[in-house]
Amino acid sequence: MNMRKTIMLMASLSLTLMATGAATASAKAKTSNVTTTQSSSKKSSTKDQKKQPVVEPAELVKTSEVDQELPYHLKSGYIYTSSTLQKQLGNVKTLGKTTWYVTKKGVIDRSAQGSGNSVFYQVKSGNGKQTGWVWHGNLQSISEGTFDIGMKNSDYFNKQNIITLGDSITHGYDGYETLEGMGYPNWLARYLDTNVTNVGYNGAYLCPTESASTDGDLTTVVNANNFKNYGVATIAYGTNDYGHTDSNLDALKDTLAQNIRKMRSQNKKLIIYGILPLTRYDYKENSDETIGKGGYTMNELRDAEAEVYKQFDIPYLDWRDVAPGLITDSNYKNRLWDERLHPSAKTYQMMGRDIAKFMIDNYPKDRIPKSKQTKKTTTKKTTTKKTVASKTTKHVVKTTKK
Repeated sequence: MNMRKTIMLMASLSLTLMATGAATASAKAKTSNVTTTQSSSKKSSTKDQKKQPVVEPAELVKTSEVDQELPYHLKSGYIYTSSTLQKQLGNVKTLGKTTWYVTKKGVIDRSAQGSGNSVFYQVKSGNGKQTGWVWHGNLQSISEGTFDIGMKNSDYFNKQNIITLGDSITHGYDGYETLEGMGYPNWLARYLDTNVTNVGYNGAYLCPTESASTDGDLTTVVNANNFKNYGVATIAYGTNDYGHTDSNLDALKDTLAQNIRKMRSQNKKLIIYGILPLTRYDYKENSDETIGKGGYTMNELRDAEAEVYKQFDIPYLDWRDVAPGLITDSNYKNRLWDERLHPSAKTYQMMGRDIAKFMIDNYPKDRIPKSKQTKKTTTKKTTTKKTVASKTTKHVVKTTKK
């Protein structure tokens, strides 16, 4: 019995040793495979790195400041992270829907890269988060090309021709010249993907007087247009009345109400939006609580206009609520190009974005289009409809010449 136990014990021990040896061999094999794979990966990575050509740095020869930061979009090519042109920030596929403002002009020597001197622009994205350098020929004005930045639900305005009524701020004037294709109505056309007719007029009044009137005053413009041709209208007057006429608030309210009635009499389905005046800085003084020529403050003028719009159930954009930081005591010298009244090109984009969003958010609920493309996803028990809004990019802006 003892001999048998001894033999069985030795056999068991032998099997254990064999299993341990096999496991060790397997582990070594795995370790060897991992090491071989890592080594192979490193070699492959090294080969890939060697294949990448070294881009020699270009040299910035000279720079010059731009008069005003104007908006563009990338129509082709690349934007580089720096003036050495060694690393790309992105191309037209990744950055084609971004608005870029030119901040500086530069001449770059590319002889180290096999080229000569070229004119490049330093650019900054509209949100200020990205900067880079781009060859000037790869940029295009936002008023040209197929620059599509339509907002969500912009399809509400499909086939809804828009007319924008107002003064020089609606016209797109910066205090020195008209910014062709860069006023807020142009941005409305982009953000809302529709046609916009801009009849804004420099110096126009809501309620003109014998000594202060223009061809672009509200009553004159309303009489000159047939609102059956439009689905949407915006009204933005008042700042010139505050600064240059002695018309009182009652006269302004009556004139605004009369013209709204006439516009609606021509087109009962016309959607109207009111836009209250921006803060202005005559003699570097904030107008909000400053009494103007007519005996009222800018805030009192805004409240008076708002009262009329409420009377007609018209949504109105009040900058004090929608974008209180747009024009302030601390930023007006940058946001207003003449440092008094008229927005810069970049501020016009901000206005266009805010106005477009306001128009979408306040679009009549009972007028939201029902004709949309529908896709059906069918399961065994349920049928789900997925709605995809159709979009048409038009970007047509007609501006009355002044």
